[in-house]
Amino acid sequence: MEATSIVKEIPASLWETAAERLTDLILSAPSGFRLPPGLVHSILYVWQRDQLATETGLSRLLEAARIVDAEKTEAVLTELGVQVHAVASLRGMKMVWKV
Repeated sequence: MEATSIVKEIPASLWETAAERLTDLILSAPSGFRLPPGLVHSILYVWQRDQLATETGLSRLLEAARIVDAEKTEAVLTELGVQVHAVASLRGMKMVWKV
């Protein structure tokens, strides 16, 4: 399952909260932790356009958060009301990012 499919499971009214929670998770990564440069560039691109709380922005944040800590990412999704099948598919999520 791709990140966009999981994002669609998040109620739109919670997208801003989801963006904040996933951003916090990513920024709390241990020092020296590296994300793929293409993903980082993609996140910066949507951040510069104030689009982190959009389907595209959340998809990128979700991909990065999964890399940083899959268990905490699953916990955030569960708290946001994402269905169990979507949370379970997080581990098999395809990594797709484009600018």
